[in-house]
Amino acid sequence: MNQRQLKYFLEVYSQGSISLAAKNLYLTPQGLSKTIATLEAELGVQLFIHKHNQILPTSDAARLAIHAQHIIDEYDVISKKLFNDNTTIKRLSIFCSYDVPQLIPASFFREFNTEFPEIQLDIKEYPDEYTIKKIENDKVELAIVPGPFKPNTISYNLLCSEPFCLVVNKEHPLAQYDSIAFSKIAGENVVIKDSLSYTSLQQLFTFTDSGNMPNIILETSDVHLIHQMAEDNYAIGISLMYLARKIRSNKVKVIPFEEDLLTKNLYLISNKNNVLSNEALLFKNALIKFFQN
Repeated sequence: MNQRQLKYFLEVYSQGSISLAAKNLYLTPQGLSKTIATLEAELGVQLFIHKHNQILPTSDAARLAIHAQHIIDEYDVISKKLFNDNTTIKRLSIFCSYDVPQLIPASFFREFNTEFPEIQLDIKEYPDEYTIKKIENDKVELAIVPGPFKPNTISYNLLCSEPFCLVVNKEHPLAQYDSIAFSKIAGENVVIKDSLSYTSLQQLFTFTDSGNMPNIILETSDVHLIHQMAEDNYAIGISLMYLARKIRSNKVKVIPFEEDLLTKNLYLISNKNNVLSNEALLFKNALIKFFQN
């Protein structure tokens, strides 16, 4: 196993497609498939399942992704990215939950770069638990994640509260509603975000507490797949309103929940015992100001 194999694996894992990953890596799909097969043989596990012209990651792939990204990060630190003292550009890494970058418009980053051209931002998406551990272990200065986390070790600022919503095919019986109660989706086939994340566990607890547990047929970290399942009328999906506004389809209706319990609170967090660099402080102040406005 080597760094190249892990990078190739992570690209396939994030794209959910051999052909797309191969295009991004400037490889042939055959060569990339061979690399993945070699990695599977070395590990003795199957990383992807081929089904209906798609590749789906296995649970072994999900576990490997976290460790692989950690290894790649350490390679970056040792090789060049954080020890390049021959330039005045200061690199600031921001870890965040999946889909968070879509909440922040490009105009914010453009304006920040115009005001602070000496700061190069590096926004990366990781699982919530991995990101919070990086903050707790002082491996990264700032992160954007939902709760919960340990307030005795984490300093935090609430950025926003985003509501969840239902996405359904317009031919589905639930499409008749302009808002919907939890009780209406009891027993329905539902697609949700990966339940290993804190946010998805919150979804499950909300349904369990209300006695209205749906039939969860798929858990995925890919919000586009959630919307695709709803668009094809295979299931209804639970998405976030800000994502649903971006992932538009004339076949799908977006329906808010009547109850306001299902929200995703996003926080900008840092280690309580860590003194932030000037670059981190500038970004923190700019981001908080943006959300306050």
